[in-house]
Amino acid sequence: MQKHWYGIGLLIGLVVVVLWQAPNPSLRMVVCDVGQGDGILIMKGATQVLIDGGPSEEKMLACLERHVPFWDRRIELIVLTNTDYDHMNGLIAVLDRYKVMQFVTSDGVHASMALDKMSAKLREREVVVAAVEQGDTIKILGRETMEFSVLWPPEVKVEYVSLLSNQMDKDKREQILGASAKRGDLNERSVVLLLLEDDKHFLLMGDAGFQTEKELVKSGLLEDIDYLKVGHHGSKYASSREFLEVVRPEVAVISVGEKNRYGHPTVEALSRLEQIGAKLRRTDLEGDVVLGGE
Repeated sequence: MQKHWYGIGLLIGLVVVVLWQAPNPSLRMVVCDVGQGDGILIMKGATQVLIDGGPSEEKMLACLERHVPFWDRRIELIVLTNTDYDHMNGLIAVLDRYKVMQFVTSDGVHASMALDKMSAKLREREVVVAAVEQGDTIKILGRETMEFSVLWPPEVKVEYVSLLSNQMDKDKREQILGASAKRGDLNERSVVLLLLEDDKHFLLMGDAGFQTEKELVKSGLLEDIDYLKVGHHGSKYASSREFLEVVRPEVAVISVGEKNRYGHPTVEALSRLEQIGAKLRRTDLEGDVVLGGE
C-alpha cells in the first residue's frame, strides 16, 4: 500500500511539473542569472531563442532547466552577440545538450581558449554559423513566429565569422584573428537586436557602448522602446544620456554578477537610467529577471 501511494505521489508531481512548464503562447523573456555576463532566453510557445550564454556552463544550463520544458531539447536560434568569455562560454554546454537550428553572430572575434573550444564544438555538432549585420532580419517561422531586426554592426566581414565553424589552416586563422584585433574595441562590434512582439519593443544592446550608441542615434534606427537590456552590464561607458533620450525605456534590465570586480553597474550608468525614468531590474539583486508572459 505504501508503494502504491508513493507511485501516485510521483505521478502527481510529474503532472504538476508538466503543467508548470507547459508552453506559454505569449512571449516571455528571461534575463538569466549567469553571474557577470549575458544569457537571455526568449520563449514563445514551444520556440526558444538564446541570446548569449554567460561565462558559466552550469549557470546557463540551470536557467534553461528552470524555464524550458524538460522534454524540449531544441533551440530554434542562438545569437552570440560577441565572443567575449562572459557571453560565449556557457553556450558550449548548451550545444551539447540541445539541438540548435540556427546560430548567428557578428565579426567581433579575438583569440582565446574559449573561442577554440567553441569552434571545435560547433564543428563537432555540425552547426552552421551565419553572419548578421545592420539591416538584416532574423526570422523564426513555424507554429510560433518571431522576428528580430539587426541594428548593429554594419558591414560584417564574413571571413571573420567563418573561423567559428569552418576548419581552416593555422596561418589563415591567425591572420584573421590578428586583423580582427586591430579593429579597436570589440565590444563595439556586438550584435544589437530589436524585437517587436505584442506591441512591445525589446532592445538588446549586448556589450555596445557610447560609440555604437552614437552611431545608432545618427542612423535613425532607434525608437521609443518598452524594455532595454542595458549595454555592457551597466558600464559607465554605456547608456549615454543622448541614447536614453531617444529610446526612453520603461524597464531597463542589467545582467551583472554580484560584487563583480568591474564595479558594474556603475553609479554613472544607474544615475542616467534613473533620470530617464526607467524602472531598474538587476540579476545580481533578483536572480532571473522575467519579462512578459502575461
